[in-house]
Parts: sequence; C-alpha cells; structure tokens
Amino acid sequence: MRGIDMPTAPETIRSRFLAYHAAWLVRAEAERGGCAGPEIQSLAALLMRVENGEGTPEVRVYCFSDSGTGWMKRAVITAGLSIDGTHIAAHSPVTYGPARSRDGRLKAHEWIKRRIWRKDPKHSQLVVDERVPVRWETDPRP
Repeated sequence: MRGIDMPTAPETIRSRFLAYHAAWLVRAEAERGGCAGPEIQSLAALLMRVENGEGTPEVRVYCFSDSGTGWMKRAVITAGLSIDGTHIAAHSPVTYGPARSRDGRLKAHEWIKRRIWRKDPKHSQLVVDERVPVRWETDPRP
C-alpha cells in the first residue's frame, strides 16, 4: 500500500522475512532462557531453509466480509514467502477497511481488488514489483 512500509520486491521480501523471524527467534530464546524448545527448533530450521533460497516471494490479500449483511469488506495484506503451500508473512499485517460495498454480487476479494488494484502503478493503492505475484483470497465463511 502506498505510504506503508511493506516490502514489494523479491529481494526485500526475503531479507525482511529473515529479519522479522530472526527477531522472533531471539525473543523466544530469551524468554525460555536459552532452552531450545520444539517451536524454536522449527523456526530455526525454517530460517535456514529460507537462507538457502527456499520459498517464493508473494503478496497475499486475504479478504472477508461481515457475517451480517456482507456489505462491510476488509482485507489483511501481507508480503511474505510461500513455503510448502503456506504463506508466511515477512512483516506485521496491513489492514484495509472496513469499506462499505454497494455491489452484493461480488465476492470480497473481487470488490477489494477493484478498490485498490490498478494496472497502472500511478493509479493503484497496492504497488508491487511485477516479479512478485499477488494472491487474492476470500474467507470461505459466509
């Protein structure tokens, strides 16, 4: 999003991912007193995989609407890496909305895509490097 500190190029997504999760690893080790629990070991293994080049950079826009009328739409936007079919964020999530939808025929991701995404980067609110795919998802719950 414009004006938001979100990585948008593949290199910056990968480096931000390593920095973001290394900070969590250090904090978790400090809280446990240097004891390596299973969560810490799995996070360390994940960081080693990313350092070796695994993972595909992507931006995920996860959209959902309120359960009452479905008119209020929201999106949670994160840049991160897709590893083993799972999106793991490289930063704290950015939220868009709530925004009122006037077209009830569109799913949440279709409506939000119309609001923030344009082919011309000058007119788009979500500007991403062309090498990074953007994955639009709608929460399956009604």
